[in-house]
Amino acid sequence: KQSPDLKAAYDTEEVTRELIDTAFVLEDLARNSSVHAAGVVIGPEPLVNLLPLKLDESGTLVTQYAMNPVGELGLLKMDFLGLKTLTVIRRTCEMVERTQGIKLDIDRLPLDDKKTYDLLNRAETLGVFQLESGGMRDLCKKFQISSVEHITALVALYRPGPMDLIPDFIKRRHGEIEIEYAHPLLESISKETYGILIYQEQVMQAAQILAGYTLGGADLLRRAMGKKKVEEMQKQREKFVKGAKEHNDISATKANQIFDLLEKFAGYGFNKSHAAAYAIVAYQTAYLKANFPVEFYCAMMTNDMADTDKLSEYIAESRAVNIEVLGPDVNESDVYFAPAGDGHTIRFGLAAVKGVGEVAVEALLKARREGGKFKSLAEMCERVDGRTVNRRALEAFIKTGACDCFKATRATMFAQIDRSLARASSIQSDKQKGQSSLFGGLEEKSAPMPESVSNLPEWPQHELLAHEKELLGFYVTGHPLTPLAPLLQKYSLHNTAQLATVPNRSMTRIGGMIATVMHGVSKKSGKPYSMVTLEDLDGTVQLLVMNDYDKFRPLLEANKPILVIGEVSTGEDKPKIFPQDIMPLGDAAKRFTKSVHLRLAMAHLQPADMDRVFQLTSTHAGKCPLVLCFLRPDGGMVFMETNPRFSVTPSLELEVEANRQFGEKTYFAVVDKALPERAKRAWEKKPAGGGGDD
Repeated sequence: KQSPDLKAAYDTEEVTRELIDTAFVLEDLARNSSVHAAGVVIGPEPLVNLLPLKLDESGTLVTQYAMNPVGELGLLKMDFLGLKTLTVIRRTCEMVERTQGIKLDIDRLPLDDKKTYDLLNRAETLGVFQLESGGMRDLCKKFQISSVEHITALVALYRPGPMDLIPDFIKRRHGEIEIEYAHPLLESISKETYGILIYQEQVMQAAQILAGYTLGGADLLRRAMGKKKVEEMQKQREKFVKGAKEHNDISATKANQIFDLLEKFAGYGFNKSHAAAYAIVAYQTAYLKANFPVEFYCAMMTNDMADTDKLSEYIAESRAVNIEVLGPDVNESDVYFAPAGDGHTIRFGLAAVKGVGEVAVEALLKARREGGKFKSLAEMCERVDGRTVNRRALEAFIKTGACDCFKATRATMFAQIDRSLARASSIQSDKQKGQSSLFGGLEEKSAPMPESVSNLPEWPQHELLAHEKELLGFYVTGHPLTPLAPLLQKYSLHNTAQLATVPNRSMTRIGGMIATVMHGVSKKSGKPYSMVTLEDLDGTVQLLVMNDYDKFRPLLEANKPILVIGEVSTGEDKPKIFPQDIMPLGDAAKRFTKSVHLRLAMAHLQPADMDRVFQLTSTHAGKCPLVLCFLRPDGGMVFMETNPRFSVTPSLELEVEANRQFGEKTYFAVVDKALPERAKRAWEKKPAGGGGDD
């Protein structure tokens, strides 16, 4: 009917006709049977007496009836869902008891803890159940939570549909608009939610109090309102109006108005008991984070140790609140992330190192418990079974710095892996056979490593960091951007940690290093695009490069430092940037420096120093105005604008050299912080009032 070409093919081609006729036969048949992930059927007697059963592929007993017929038979269907957050809570409590001797009863926490509410209202909710999305963080800040009831309401409201009520809800909370009730009797029901009915239970209570409904009748009303069945709704409206008149002498006009209101809220209504259960778990995670942050971060990191993006977020946030995260160490680390040292430090778990299984880690820890700390790579290989802690595991331990405690360079230890494993295997084999001469075993054990694999120079810094990032998800011994930190601080207007607080669709300038690049072609427009992960010293942000793709494509390479000017989108969980301009980070100084100031202390200034200033500026000659700032002993400053022929090219090299010759903070750049206007999107460029195509 829709495709003349297909119809012609069907009429004239036998193979096409056979194919489509076969498809007509198959159409609307069930393609496969599947099993609900958490659905459990409960009956009053063995289910085999009540409905047909079968075994699925994994041998689990399942019903042969679909979901609805099971319910129509009168059997109870329950969904039992697992929640990783409960594991985080349990692990945190166990660690608190182990490290601080405090036994927490998680079901008896004080529900008025100031630290917890302060944390929520600062929107520091990474890892807090239900409250960690960008939208929820913003809502926490605006609403200012002070009770579990507030969390319950926000959980119920932050969904498609009821979201429309949030602005009004916040205004009522802060007394910006007056709270009005459709009827005085509704005050007792909805005072807690500032006059807005946001729970299904409130709709049911309103029907009971206003119109004399029974609990069962109120539940039927709620279901009818939720399903919007016209005939059933008409019956319920008549019943409600009649009951309101009989029980509270409410006029038909007023009762109809209230019924309309209830119907509106019933469409949005959320089950309060469900929201309250979520709110309690949210409060418990917030309480643990606010009061026991080290143990909480350890549990969160362990929970998401396979997700390097999540892991780097937790590490960045913990460092921001002065909790240091140390790399893995074969003599200090546990299987998972654990508190270390002074209680303000987290030690990386060995099982979180990529390429190392838990079996290998358990074997290593067993050897450590039995024989004490390891003294060298060779000795560790002798004490641990080489079949579990194999070459791949040793490579990962060395590359991530877990063997740095042996006081040898990583390059040296890496070169010694094969010999250490071979020697250990030989010694262990002799022990098993009982073959050990009085001196032979000792001689083999103490034979030194050949010179060719001893005391090798360390790998280059970029190689060390690349291994750490690959196997841990974060940098331990430094960051590739650290040398460029002065450029980031001067020329970026925001860092990744601040982006969530930037107004949606506003402009920013941000620098960093490209962590990953994914190129693709849009299915909708057929145009190429790139998804880029930009990393700075505080975290990561996604860039979506579509406009000027050909211009920016050569710059989009992993590990390249860049500066981006673009529009921030905070509408989703994580901020994104739509770039309008991208440039190498090294070009930022040249492009955005208005003038360069050299600050010189007059108390120590000699005529020869001015010659050195002249030499320095001549070496870095350019077009940016140079200003000499003479610092007087009394704290005053004398500014001297130089002749244009002394203008310079601003750069990190000039900054480093000026500070080296004349002292820290000699170099000062006056930075242009103006941003271009936001580029209009395609749909915004249409002329207003255009005519026929609108």
